[in-house]
Amino acid sequence: MTLIIGCGNSDRGDDGAGVLVARRLRQLGLDALEHSGDGLALMELWNIDDEVILVDAMQSGANAGTVLTWDPITHPLCAESYRCSTHAFGPREAIELARALDRLPARIQIYGIEAASFEPGEPPCREVLEAVERVAGEIALTRV
Repeated sequence: MTLIIGCGNSDRGDDGAGVLVARRLRQLGLDALEHSGDGLALMELWNIDDEVILVDAMQSGANAGTVLTWDPITHPLCAESYRCSTHAFGPREAIELARALDRLPARIQIYGIEAASFEPGEPPCREVLEAVERVAGEIALTRV
């Protein structure tokens, strides 16, 4: 089973990127969950035999709208390469804790969309909205 999870908060500017991808995928007829990004609750969504696709806003220092992908099973996530400003214990921490507890899914792919602003009440920037469409399209192509 492939579990697609879009993380974030759609009321905090670019932080809504993952949630917007999940919504777009549902418009395209695919199952996708919206999630706040809370790491402990996130770990409860997957099973070790699942394939997980996780989409979240991130801050790595790249230009807004840049999309980076990782396979954290083969490349552990470090704080310098994957930072999310609105998650105290977020997806990166959940993945690394799951690794330590031997609870990582069989396969996991992360799509990180570079964010510029996490301001409450602000809409996502144009670059992030364009990246949302690109990521949703790429995921949809691999799932049909």
